[in-house]
Amino acid sequence: MRPKKFYWLTAIGIGTAILLIFYVVPGCKQAGPKVLIVIDMDGASGVTNFNDVLSYSPTYQAARESLTEDVNAAIRGLLKSGAREVVLTDAHGSGNPEPDYIVDRLPEGARFDIRDEVYDAYIDTLDETFDAVVCMGMHSRAGAKGQIAHTYYIHTKWIMAGFDMNESMLVAASAARFDIPLILVAGDDVLEQEIKEFSPRTEYVVVKKAVDFFKAVPRPQEQVSAEIEAAAERALRNLKDIPVWKPQELNEPFKNLFKYTLPVHATMAMDFPGAKEVDNKTVSITTESFLEAYLTFRLLSNYTAHITYRKMVEAVSNEEGGRDILKKAQAKLPDWKDRDFSPTGEKIDFSLAYARGKHGYK
Repeated sequence: MRPKKFYWLTAIGIGTAILLIFYVVPGCKQAGPKVLIVIDMDGASGVTNFNDVLSYSPTYQAARESLTEDVNAAIRGLLKSGAREVVLTDAHGSGNPEPDYIVDRLPEGARFDIRDEVYDAYIDTLDETFDAVVCMGMHSRAGAKGQIAHTYYIHTKWIMAGFDMNESMLVAASAARFDIPLILVAGDDVLEQEIKEFSPRTEYVVVKKAVDFFKAVPRPQEQVSAEIEAAAERALRNLKDIPVWKPQELNEPFKNLFKYTLPVHATMAMDFPGAKEVDNKTVSITTESFLEAYLTFRLLSNYTAHITYRKMVEAVSNEEGGRDILKKAQAKLPDWKDRDFSPTGEKIDFSLAYARGKHGYK
């Protein structure tokens, strides 16, 4: 008769084997980091003129080709360094109902985050399953000297807890909610200094030299691709050495300054609950978290942007023949006596006037 100890050891051995089969072995297939690539377009290597990033421009397709190569170079480097999965999302609004990245060219091991419903590429894509985030095709902050420099819109600047925000910083702060570091950014030479100032260990690749807001001089694509691939591979291998960006001020209520190019923008922003006047172009709003601050910034950016178009209408009306042009345009809209508030569908149609799409931004 075998001793009881034998049966206990046998049971432990069988239990260990089961654990190995169901947990450890499948886990081996999931080894390696999961990385999100947030894609903008303004900072792509082949974008040399402002119109390149607009879907109706004749040069848009060539810019897409360049952007796709930049991103694929990053994917190659990430996969070389052991990434188990690379996920892409679109943070650029070109007007194209499809992603600016050419999805048919996705390498094996990467996927584009296309959903059934619209989502915000900055806050809805990230979660605790990711280990690192990369930003491709990025640009400098509003008011900077970089090509197509802006922060969300051209007319607005966001200073969060004392930090003059650019969109790479926005991504980094969003990723910090899940302790995820920003490991690589690519864009023009002006953005390089901005990245070094807030996250010096983040890898950066200069893909072109900014001339002014509208123009840039590109570097050779082959050279840029090689540098992006090498930087992506290096960044992921050094993942543990790149800190998460967590400004100390975000641990308690902090002040946001929203600055605008026109005084009327600030006047409209004062409608927001808790907004305080700073000067005739700036309002201050205190928030409790990054997410609250971002949602406030997003709402005010969209809200105040419409004022710019109203000012354009006023300018057109003051030009010779302008009033006739506006009358023709207004005739295409419902007359006051024909206005109908009855619904024509069960859901909001985001394609009508909203930037967010099912792949991030459209």
